[in-house]
Amino acid sequence: MKKGISLTVFAVLCACGAYLILDKPTPIEAISNEVSTSSATVAEQKKATSLFKPSNQPNTKATELAKLKLAKRQCKQQSLKATQAAADHSQIEAAIKQALKDGDSLEDILSYSELVKISYRSFNTLVINAIKQNAEQQFQYALSVGILKNWQGLEVIDYFDIDTINQLTAIDGPLSQNTGSMMFNVPLPEQVNKTALYKLLDNNDDFNTYLKTPFKIGPSRLISPSILFLVNAHALSLTEFENAISSKEFTVNDIAVALKSNLPNDYLAALISQTAQLNGSPTAMSDDFIDEQLYLNLADVAVSEFNVPILKLLGERGIEPTNQPNVFTAMDIAIVNLKGSSNSEVQPLESKHIETLSYLKNKGYRAHGELVRDTPNDRLLMLKSSFLPSSLLFAGDQVANDAFSQFIDLKLIPNNLAFKRKEKDNSAISKALSAYELQKQQAKKITPECETIDQRIYSLEAIKTRSQALKELETLEAQQGLLTLDTLQAIDPVQVHNWQFLHLNDYKYQTSTQYQTYKEAIIEKDFNTIASITQTAKLSTHQTNMLLAATIENAQQLTSIWQNRVDPTAPKNLYVFTKLPLAQWQILADNGFDFSLKDMQNNDMYFYASMHSSAAVKFLMSLAVAHDFSKPGLDILDQALEQSYNTQTLADYMPSALKLVDQYEPNHFRRAERLKVFVPDVYEELIKLAPKLAPKNGTVMNNYLYSAY
Repeated sequence: MKKGISLTVFAVLCACGAYLILDKPTPIEAISNEVSTSSATVAEQKKATSLFKPSNQPNTKATELAKLKLAKRQCKQQSLKATQAAADHSQIEAAIKQALKDGDSLEDILSYSELVKISYRSFNTLVINAIKQNAEQQFQYALSVGILKNWQGLEVIDYFDIDTINQLTAIDGPLSQNTGSMMFNVPLPEQVNKTALYKLLDNNDDFNTYLKTPFKIGPSRLISPSILFLVNAHALSLTEFENAISSKEFTVNDIAVALKSNLPNDYLAALISQTAQLNGSPTAMSDDFIDEQLYLNLADVAVSEFNVPILKLLGERGIEPTNQPNVFTAMDIAIVNLKGSSNSEVQPLESKHIETLSYLKNKGYRAHGELVRDTPNDRLLMLKSSFLPSSLLFAGDQVANDAFSQFIDLKLIPNNLAFKRKEKDNSAISKALSAYELQKQQAKKITPECETIDQRIYSLEAIKTRSQALKELETLEAQQGLLTLDTLQAIDPVQVHNWQFLHLNDYKYQTSTQYQTYKEAIIEKDFNTIASITQTAKLSTHQTNMLLAATIENAQQLTSIWQNRVDPTAPKNLYVFTKLPLAQWQILADNGFDFSLKDMQNNDMYFYASMHSSAAVKFLMSLAVAHDFSKPGLDILDQALEQSYNTQTLADYMPSALKLVDQYEPNHFRRAERLKVFVPDVYEELIKLAPKLAPKNGTVMNNYLYSAY
């Protein structure tokens, strides 16, 4: 079976619009989405004669709250526009790109970096992006994923079967734009299909046309027939390779990918000889969100791979590594790539590392950094270029001695040597910075009323914030000692949950039995070992959580093991069910899963079903799962009443919740009173369903609302 995330699954996710949890929109995308969502209320806002003038209607709390919430939406709209203005660097980016095209030096462009404080991105990042975007203009990019239908030889990658191609090409527009920053690796085949490999060479018109994707094949998330050929070219003999490429043209992007793919040097030499244009910046690794780097030429890529023979070969053709001392140098690139798995700790040096460092030293390259400690017992170097992302590296004589001995004789360049401009001039960049500053100031104007709107709403609603509720508990506990759940229930069921949160560390977590063995069995899906341990020893809370997650994924194999745990431990919580499709609930039920379970804090499945959907509540009722109304904390009717208040719409599972209730409790009436005062329309709907839930005169509404932590 194929390991990893299949492209078929990926294609289905994209087609349905359901993105993986890794999908995080960029700040500007997130802001744009929020503004678009908020714009739906514009028509409603325009109907209001004024934000804060008293209404002509009777001065009830309901009308006052509606007016304040409308005002809050307008304030939020204003705030989002200000945030969007701060995230809009388009004018600055355009000016930087043009300056680069005009031949302005990086040092001169970077000298503007401290004239204006920009938001969300650093000025350096804008410059790096501008370099990459300008460099991309030398290559041909596909406008749509539909180009895959025209490419021959895609089956060289196992995942590119007919179904996957059909599903991917059904996605409209550029693939990367449909998927945000989702990224995963697609493994290269262990046995290369040579027939498919040669078919890639038949893509004459599109051989070097690149498609941006959110998945990586080899070292890049760009794919093209040329790239797919090179990342699999190791399957050919050198003679076969030389014959295959003899009639094709390649770009610096192709060579960069080949370098990063560890193609043997003899093959690389043949590829370089076959490539007419070796100048230019390769962008094939530019969009890797996890390991973003900047390469101004192929020699920089060779440095990152510590490949001195190729460095020398490129040098013979006039391609030397970057050397801009006040910005960044090839030595900085080497240092970035010497980092180990712990971000700033140098990995053990191999001969290729030492050879590359010596090569660069002999060429006169220096690195940005400083000797931060220099005592007889402890010497520590900090190496970092302020221009290169993620380049911080520490090397000391107490750890990684071999690395320190290589670095200590480096000639260092302090980062503060870069020239900083003191004031704006008449340049396009200065004008763009001034325009950006002005747009931020204009959009940022927030009225004094907006600054106090939340407090005014809190005061009117008489709802205590979570921090106030927790502080009350701490004060009460200081006065009365350890509180009982019944005492807290009498105050309000929400305070039961707040108290549990306050004392989360007091919960006892059992010691694990054969933890590592059990964990490995779960990962490897070794069901026999899982059953053996589960049925002979009490699981810890953490092991129980692992088993529950595994059972949801493998219901047929693990449900019986889950149900037959020895002296079963409650899972920490059951939040996983709130995001689980109801079809998966049904699969579990079909395999004998008992939904009459509770978590460590005694919340049952109805507590979580109410956060899922009305259908989930009805599902539990269809299984005759009991709901314990006697337990302290929120019951399902409390939750339905709270949701109705928060959304100002009767909760869709309210009829089901009412059917489960045998007797109304004081907390139910207090929540109904809140609806009566602030959302009378919803209250009327509620009382039609449950006339006996009408609170008596003098009933005090509740002052606490639940929030999941």
